[in-house]
Amino acid sequence: MHEYSLACNIIEHVISVAELNNAKAVNTITIGVGKLTLVNPDQILFCLEALTADTIAQGTEFVLLDIFPDMECECGYSGNSEHLLKDSGRYMNDIMAFLEIPCPTCGKIMHELGGRDLVIQSIDIEQ
Repeated sequence: MHEYSLACNIIEHVISVAELNNAKAVNTITIGVGKLTLVNPDQILFCLEALTADTIAQGTEFVLLDIFPDMECECGYSGNSEHLLKDSGRYMNDIMAFLEIPCPTCGKIMHELGGRDLVIQSIDIEQ
């Protein structure tokens, strides 16, 4: 379960930032999760909540936002996979769906750019 080690790194960084800013509490942490990271949202939330117990971040609200990869084709077309998958009716939680998106211009299979990110996008603290 690599979610635990990822959650440890996130909480360590958040607490460090909070302490540097003389925070009394951490209210909200917003995290961008790439659709191709293979991170299970329920597992990482569980780990994050467990790791914040008895810390300045206890009771923090966690917001997880999807980061969809951009797609690019050798013909020059590029677009965001979220829109391409919605238009095709494919299931967006299936990683294979991102690897099999046909180009709407030429029909060839496109390749992904990004979508493997796990990023702390914002930390809302109380001073």
